[in-house]
Amino acid sequence: MKNHAFRLTPIAFAILSLSAHAQTAPAASTLPAVEVSADQERQSSPKATAPLVDTPQTVQIIPKEVFNEQGARNLTDILRNTTGITFNGGENGFATSTANFSLRGFDTSGNIFVDGFRDSNSYNRDAFNLEQVEVVKGPAADNGRGAAGGYVNLETKSPKLQNFATGSVSFGFDSEDSDNRQRITADINRVLSETSAFRINLLAEDGGVAGRKHAQVNSIGIAPSVAFGIGTPTTVTLSYQHVTQKDRPDFGVPGAIVEGLQTYNPAFAGVSRDNFYGLLSDYDDVKSDSFLAKVEHRISPNVLLSNHTRWARTDRDARFMVFGNPAVAAGTENVSTSRAGYNRENNSLANNTNLSVKLDAGGVKHNLAFGLELSREEADATGFGNAGTGPTNIFNPDPGRADPSLPVTQTSTVKVDTAALYAYDTIEFNPQWQLTGGLRAEHYKVSINGTNAAVDGYDVSETTFGGKLGVVYKPASNGSVYVSYGQSALPPGSFLSNSDISRSDAAAFPGLTGQNSQGSRVQKAANLEIGTKWDLLDNRLSTTAAIFRTERSNIGMGPTANGPTGYGKQIVQGIELGALGRVTNAWTISGGLTLLDSERKHSAAIDDAIRSTGDYGPGVLSTNGDELAFTPKVTANLWTTYRVQPSLTVGGGVQHVGSAYIGRPDNADRVIKNGRYGKTPSFTVLNLMAAYEVNPNLTLRFNIDNVTDKEYVIASNWNAQRVMLGAPRTFLVSADIRF
Repeated sequence: MKNHAFRLTPIAFAILSLSAHAQTAPAASTLPAVEVSADQERQSSPKATAPLVDTPQTVQIIPKEVFNEQGARNLTDILRNTTGITFNGGENGFATSTANFSLRGFDTSGNIFVDGFRDSNSYNRDAFNLEQVEVVKGPAADNGRGAAGGYVNLETKSPKLQNFATGSVSFGFDSEDSDNRQRITADINRVLSETSAFRINLLAEDGGVAGRKHAQVNSIGIAPSVAFGIGTPTTVTLSYQHVTQKDRPDFGVPGAIVEGLQTYNPAFAGVSRDNFYGLLSDYDDVKSDSFLAKVEHRISPNVLLSNHTRWARTDRDARFMVFGNPAVAAGTENVSTSRAGYNRENNSLANNTNLSVKLDAGGVKHNLAFGLELSREEADATGFGNAGTGPTNIFNPDPGRADPSLPVTQTSTVKVDTAALYAYDTIEFNPQWQLTGGLRAEHYKVSINGTNAAVDGYDVSETTFGGKLGVVYKPASNGSVYVSYGQSALPPGSFLSNSDISRSDAAAFPGLTGQNSQGSRVQKAANLEIGTKWDLLDNRLSTTAAIFRTERSNIGMGPTANGPTGYGKQIVQGIELGALGRVTNAWTISGGLTLLDSERKHSAAIDDAIRSTGDYGPGVLSTNGDELAFTPKVTANLWTTYRVQPSLTVGGGVQHVGSAYIGRPDNADRVIKNGRYGKTPSFTVLNLMAAYEVNPNLTLRFNIDNVTDKEYVIASNWNAQRVMLGAPRTFLVSADIRF
């Protein structure tokens, strides 16, 4: 049995010692308090050729000021600040169920980027070293192959020409039988010379999971970075990040105990929501390392040449429990359980060379970006067969029951090589009219070799084209109205994050016999959007509104031994509203609303092929016209703070997610009929926060999440046999320190 307890006290002492040492910095170098405002919004990519207010696409920036106030730990917590996000139910070998997610109805787990580079594998990404998170919605091929919903980019912290030291010590607890939670972070920046600086971010965390008995989260992290030539024509930045996570994973509770689900059974009304159906020997270990080198040379005031290189390695090894439907007979209220496993190591090396040029040609202004991207991605995976552990009582599960070893059934190695050329331009014809567009040509080659004959020898090579074009009209300098079109491609064989790549059976997501068979077509995603953006109140408040229609086509469906029976489409259209910034110097807001309508379109032949698998159920003839599973019609959120007096700030937030059909996600070869397993109930959660500045060096913060202690489902597997519950009413006490 693995020991997953980090000793937090020595780490905490080291972090606080570093912070105390930084207190010797002169008072004039102290970092001032930063407030959220519209003019802080920046898209970090060198491919972005227009400011956000003039970018003809929905882009949401979530700054660290917002998610730090909320006590967010990881990317899952941060993404609750954007609408149109739903979290997946941990199918197909994943040991945790909220690290993977869908955006606007489309799985986006394989479209997470760090500093502009694709970051593969399924794992929880910590927030301790993040400057901001950028959510770009709709396909546009900015970073190559991608999902129809868009992509998420995590911008990490970098050195500044200021001496400062900040840190946070927090303690979290709730009224359930979960363990208390402790977390310490530190962010220390030192000026080395007039043009160079060093920065280090540190993390230590241990404790439980809110509302879940026996589940554990334990992490340590370090992220040093150094920059030379800041403010000069040539800047070199070197960054490294290491995070080790040693968790005890949790796969949720039986859907039969949750009121509002179709699978709910009143016989289990007394089952506690914090019951743990795993084993004390379960583990989910992740070790991630990354190195980033950025060289930026300003050739002239209007020409910038940059070269960025990132190497990353993520190794995840997990053993966990899955469970089936409980028995109902009195005295035998048992849940069948079995042990499962996940083991994958991902390595990547990628380089981007970009040339940004501003020029005026005949009175027409251009802001151009040209570039070359090269990458090699590799993944080695081990597939395991499930091992039965016998039943456990649904009312009083035994976490110490038998711990069987897992048989290795398959191993495989995936290699993906990518080479891409791109060009983007924003053309300003006059102060009122702009045209923003670009094209990306990408050569993609994937090969898979393994012990399973269906996997071994897989080889796909494709050259794809994607891009975007948008017309922008500016009725005023602080506003824009636009219409845009974007398109991206997804070749077969994107196995690095989305599924357990060792599996080849029909139950795998996405699997090798349908949309990802060697002979399957390249999927296309296209997005048409009409919107407007305004920076209001002296550019303190950014507001957006958009109407969009996204269509994903060439989706292989009705899998057979020789590939798909045919090809279908998925359509999602809707309205999105957003706001971020300061209404007054004392009042900040961050919020949004998304309304979605989704639909599947496919032929009768595809229905016949899928119906033969038994997924449709008796009497069901077609799923053509059905909504996408786990795609709620309404999602909304709001976070707001108000400075009551110089030393006291109060705030709060609300998150609403509408009901959604339970079934298989958009990238599954097999489809579940709407209504067969019911819907996930809608929910609304209220959170509150108060912060008191004791002195310029110390602020105390108190968060209450889920104030009404609502029980709600945040993720479900395909038939609601098991679900993940949102956290109960939780309390977080934090001390934010700065010098």
